[in-house]
Amino acid sequence: MAIGGYNQLSLTSLNTQLDVKAYRFQSARSALYAYLDTVKIKTLYVPNYICDSIFPALESLNINVIFYSINELLLPANISECISTHESKILVVNYFGLLSEQIKILTTTKPEFFIVDNSQALFCEHIEGTTSIYSPRKFLGIPDGGLLRTSINIDMPDDCYDASKNCGHLLLRAAGYVQAGYSQFLEAEQALECFIPKKMSVISAFLINCADINLIKEKRQRNYKILYNKFKSLNQLQLPINHQVPLCYPLKISHGVESVYKQLIDNAIYLPRYWQSEFSGEVGVDMFQNTLFLPIDERLEEDDVQALSDIIEQRIENEYSR
Repeated sequence: MAIGGYNQLSLTSLNTQLDVKAYRFQSARSALYAYLDTVKIKTLYVPNYICDSIFPALESLNINVIFYSINELLLPANISECISTHESKILVVNYFGLLSEQIKILTTTKPEFFIVDNSQALFCEHIEGTTSIYSPRKFLGIPDGGLLRTSINIDMPDDCYDASKNCGHLLLRAAGYVQAGYSQFLEAEQALECFIPKKMSVISAFLINCADINLIKEKRQRNYKILYNKFKSLNQLQLPINHQVPLCYPLKISHGVESVYKQLIDNAIYLPRYWQSEFSGEVGVDMFQNTLFLPIDERLEEDDVQALSDIIEQRIENEYSR
């Protein structure tokens, strides 16, 4: 049902609190495409530490990309150098869902110039005046989904995304067979590479409506705090939680983590990596090479998090005490 121009879901069950005012697409990149296709800007300022997945969409819209640097706190180093006009926008990334307050301050003066990429910050509140992009499938067990908050009226596509063939990995993961579903996960990700906008699938809409959002938030915050306290003397990237709901716990150490990743894979422990890109600057390369991104999702109980942290700690000690 469309209300006020939005493809709106009924979010009334359990403690579900996702933003009901958001436009709902099949992915965050398609949400971004729909927005940029509407506003017709010529230039987008992009941080030089970002996932490559957005660039095909920008290229198809003939948008000129200008990269800006981020500092070691993952914030724009010289945002004042970005020229903001009615023909340009500035994309800022809420890395790992841990920079919400800093971005709120950053966008205070001229919020209309900013697109806030909250793909890793599903529960970050929309900042009025800005445009926000979200990726609920990074937090919830759903096959597709991207949210867009903007004051601009967006014409929604007629077609819904068909996710019926891309749910197998979610079922296998729920049953505890993560490794068995990995190839299906890659197929599902590949299917979402098409950025031409479609409405969020009926399957994802239903699953969001069934999610206990408050429980998810509480467990993520609890698990993050466990890891933060465990590694605060080791971690070179100190990002306190400050009531936020993170995507993961980024553990940045003083040495490369490639061999640690390989050891973990040999023990059937699979961690994501953010991101290897030809466009990454010094900070982005350093983050990819020296950071372990530890899971904190709601499937992990306290004992699970503690066991994982012990394994990580032992692997790091073994690797760098040689």
